[in-house]
Amino acid sequence: MRASSSPVPSPAETLAFAVSEGLTRNLFFRRGPVAAHLLATSGAAPRILVAFPAGNTGAGLWFEARPEPVVIDVVGELVPVVEDAMRGVSATLVIDAPELTVRGAVLGSVRALREYARRGEAPLGMVETFDEGPPFTIARTMRSGHRVALRIEPRGGAVVRVGEKGQISLIAATGEPLRVALTALADDAPLTPIPRDEILTDGASADARALDVLAFLAYEEKLLAGSWRFLTYFGRDTLLALRLLLPVLRPPVVEAGLGAVLDRLGPDGEVAHEEAIGEWATEEPALDRSMVDDDFLLAPLAAAYLLDGPGRARAAAFLARRTPAGATYAAALAQNLALVLGLAAPFAATLRTGSLVALRKGRTSGDWRDSEEGLGLGRTPFNVNAALVPAALEAAARLHDSGLLAASPGCAARARSLARIYRGAGDFFRVEIPVAEARRRVAAYADSMRLDAAPALSAIDGPVVFSALALDAAGAPIPVMNSDDGFVLLFTDPSPAYLEQAAACLVRPFPAGLRTPAGLVVANPAFCLDRATRDLFTPAHYHGTVVWSWKHALLAAGLRRQLERRDLPLRTRAALSMANGVLDEILRGSASWRTSELWSVAARDGRLERVPFGAKRAHHDESNAAQLWSTVVLALEAR
Repeated sequence: MRASSSPVPSPAETLAFAVSEGLTRNLFFRRGPVAAHLLATSGAAPRILVAFPAGNTGAGLWFEARPEPVVIDVVGELVPVVEDAMRGVSATLVIDAPELTVRGAVLGSVRALREYARRGEAPLGMVETFDEGPPFTIARTMRSGHRVALRIEPRGGAVVRVGEKGQISLIAATGEPLRVALTALADDAPLTPIPRDEILTDGASADARALDVLAFLAYEEKLLAGSWRFLTYFGRDTLLALRLLLPVLRPPVVEAGLGAVLDRLGPDGEVAHEEAIGEWATEEPALDRSMVDDDFLLAPLAAAYLLDGPGRARAAAFLARRTPAGATYAAALAQNLALVLGLAAPFAATLRTGSLVALRKGRTSGDWRDSEEGLGLGRTPFNVNAALVPAALEAAARLHDSGLLAASPGCAARARSLARIYRGAGDFFRVEIPVAEARRRVAAYADSMRLDAAPALSAIDGPVVFSALALDAAGAPIPVMNSDDGFVLLFTDPSPAYLEQAAACLVRPFPAGLRTPAGLVVANPAFCLDRATRDLFTPAHYHGTVVWSWKHALLAAGLRRQLERRDLPLRTRAALSMANGVLDEILRGSASWRTSELWSVAARDGRLERVPFGAKRAHHDESNAAQLWSTVVLALEAR
């Protein structure tokens, strides 16, 4: 392995940047066929991970806790390395501990690393072979047939030692910090990067970090959802990111993402949620089509790009392309539109909550809140039915009218008729709490969170009205206030009353509303009387009282769209303008965090402050430092 090692030739573009979140230092590198993300996490539970976009492959070392917190420094930048058919990066690490013992070493699919990080189990196996060297090397041939390796070369007198029971220890020289050179390599076929300067138009916001993140995740074959944990195709993430970035993306980037979605449609037009690639594809079907929201995101994006945007001049050529199955993109898109009409028809026929679009049987998730608890164990998501279904129907009508698809007599008129009926679906999710009861619930919840209730109570001057997160199995609203009004603002034209209701939720301080000093939380369970449901939405939950960066951008884009309307009364415009001002302030205050996936909150001196999600043992998961849909801030006006 060592004899043929050589540096990577230097092509025109090198992408190298770093992001620090809490105790984790993230270094990203991309040059030619080499792309990698290294994480070095300090603290009581130190670890080192390297993840590769090629193959969604990674290698990780988790270390035993030490009496004192450990600090891991990465000295200099990542260095690209090519060895035979393997590609990767090398880094120099300085660790302020006399010794570190490996608790777990996992090489293979990033999905396997994710499982080990969450549960301490590696479902596909851990280390296959190791060579004590020097240099010390751990290697594994994955079930896909591809190889991944991790090499540790001690520096400054340090050593690597293997104990009698196979435990691996890194030991520093006496009186010296622990120094090692770490090299991670894999041989999955590289993706084709889209050059950084070929992604955006001149109208994009000047946010260098967001552009770096987008470039690291953008490839001709597909757009990747996030790093380190989601270095693969996600349909929903691709479609939402493209829709929000559409005003500032160059057409080849839009078509790379849109083409990836069309290439992966199911036989009935279903959008694939996630693609299992590399080793993980040996464990489960390559394409997961279990979600319900992404089926309704394709039509609005296709209409916006092919009919309204720069794709108009390219539409015929783009739709003439063929999927791997041999269908034209036009035929594949038409199949999805037929699915949309079919899924909307039952509610139009019955006007009953039981006929709204619900999670698939046996599933506990189905929209962007795709953790087990994300919908409060509800069955019928608000955002899908109040926003995405009517938006998809309107887009389907326009696409059928455009002449770009094969003639389907009556489809446009049918889609418009269904859309008119479906516009009333949001009414089933309406929750209204009388003023006195609202004050009582907010005070009690604030006390349980150790928050000063006064700012929130002073903001309640009438009944509190909001849209429920979801409906339960009996069709009753689950009264958790939430940020999914952003979908309605961006994709539909709601009534003035609804707009004022949504604006109030954004402006009122938590727990009367969603606004906190750390940003807008995506869920507020203060008005829910059921303790079991409230306990699903804590600051430790993935979709609980936490802040997701991309939702700020979704709400900003939605507010801007509504403020462009000319049919709204002055009172409504004033409410929207106030909410927009609050959001401006939040965006400025979270600028250094906004490419992250999400962050949490913690109470201090009666107020909530921002903390990295994953920084506390109680947190159910961790945040990606680079997330595709968090780069949508690039489409916002300079703030």
